[in-house]
Amino acid sequence: MKKLILIYILFLFSLFNLANADSDIVYIDMEKVISVSLPGSSILKQLSDLKKKDTDYFKNIEKNIKKKEKKIISQKNIISEIDFNSSIDKLKIEINDYNTARSKTIDDFNKLKLVNTNKLLKMINQIITNFSKKKSLSLILHKKNLVTGKTELDISDDIIKIINSEIKEFKIK
Repeated sequence: MKKLILIYILFLFSLFNLANADSDIVYIDMEKVISVSLPGSSILKQLSDLKKKDTDYFKNIEKNIKKKEKKIISQKNIISEIDFNSSIDKLKIEINDYNTARSKTIDDFNKLKLVNTNKLLKMINQIITNFSKKKSLSLILHKKNLVTGKTELDISDDIIKIINSEIKEFKIK
């Protein structure tokens, strides 16, 4: 009988400890942190502006190539076949150069985006780590990995406030 009472008491204490452990687990919405925080929204805007600038530049080149193509096609019956073929060859070279430059620019943009977002995420990770130590949190989960959770356990807004106060500006390099 004493063993049964002892097991029952241990069971109750273990339930109490499990209930306490739940309060040390929180979650964070990183997409919200990046899109709402000042440095995160700044980097997204800078990347968007850079992409728009590159897109406009390549659209202008594409328009010029199309104009040249129409001009060559309209002159097909007027100029000699040798001149026509040389014009076509020059246009093909120009198109290949355009495609190469466009691919390189897209690759450079993707590398720039990756490097700068990783820098920002390292800074944010340091802030989250300090927040976790300060609040004695056992576990911080990503919101995207959760099925459901209490809204009181979401620390995204607290982290955004800290990020906005600690990281004043983030410039793409």
